[in-house]
Amino acid sequence: MPIERLSVVVTRRLPEPVEARLQELFDTKLSPDDAPMSREAIVAAMKEADVVVPTITDRIDAGMLGQAGDRLKLIANYGAGVDHIDVHTARQRGILVSNTPGVLTVGADPCHFASHPRGAFCDARRGLGGLGSDGASRGARGGA
Repeated sequence: MPIERLSVVVTRRLPEPVEARLQELFDTKLSPDDAPMSREAIVAAMKEADVVVPTITDRIDAGMLGQAGDRLKLIANYGAGVDHIDVHTARQRGILVSNTPGVLTVGADPCHFASHPRGAFCDARRGLGGLGSDGASRGARGGA
């Protein structure tokens, strides 16, 4: 029986190699342009996807997280920091929040994001069963 691919929604345009790798690994919906997604569009993505990939320009608050579907297990921020995401509410909902430190640094491998979070993406597929006993994951917040 084939394994269902994770559903991933990306809120903004990312470097082409990253988008290509995400499409190769996951059932990925990419942003058609580089304009910010509306609050309503992000909520709609959170209702249908296993993983949402926002950027620092996308605020994700408690009200939005309260509308997230049961499938959403990971918010994988493209960039450093997660101050724009309500990590406390995400944790309460069982949603892992991760970031990608250094991905925006000059000389960083643009495919790093598409390969590094795969472990977290796979944890999302298993219901976060791959996390340590304290709920912590490398480069992620939401469990400890």
